[in-house]
Amino acid sequence: MGLFLVGLSASTVGCAEDPETVVDVTSMPFELWTGKTTTLDDLTDSDDRPVVVNLWATWCTPCIKEMPVLQTAHERGSGQVRFVGINVSDSPTRAAQRADELGITYLQGRDPDGQFSAALSTVGLPVTAFVDRGGDLVHVHHGSLDADELAEAIKEYLEPTR
Repeated sequence: MGLFLVGLSASTVGCAEDPETVVDVTSMPFELWTGKTTTLDDLTDSDDRPVVVNLWATWCTPCIKEMPVLQTAHERGSGQVRFVGINVSDSPTRAAQRADELGITYLQGRDPDGQFSAALSTVGLPVTAFVDRGGDLVHVHHGSLDADELAEAIKEYLEPTR
């Protein structure tokens, strides 16, 4: 039994490191609500700001509670960090209406086919990813963040002294 578990563990690690199965989410295109397509690499290259990416849905209560926290951080960030919301599996009309009701002004995109979510190994929502100035995905947080947790994560993963 012990050998079986060791073998299973080794094969799982081997699969995770297989370069053909690893997807670089920062170069994966996603659609902005404007209809334009972009990537996280494009966003970091455009102005050298790190990016906080939040995956959300209108049917996700923790997502809806978290979005005003992200909006406040966006407003207080003085343009030092770019915030992007990526709506998952909602109608564009419903998602836009909910974001408008919440007063969300940071950049919004969508993941209609779930490929972006899958690349982040998303099991549930919300999920927040942190991409540093160099365009590297440095952390993925599963679950909601409160204001203090978000500020700490930005400080830990996106500060230039990192």
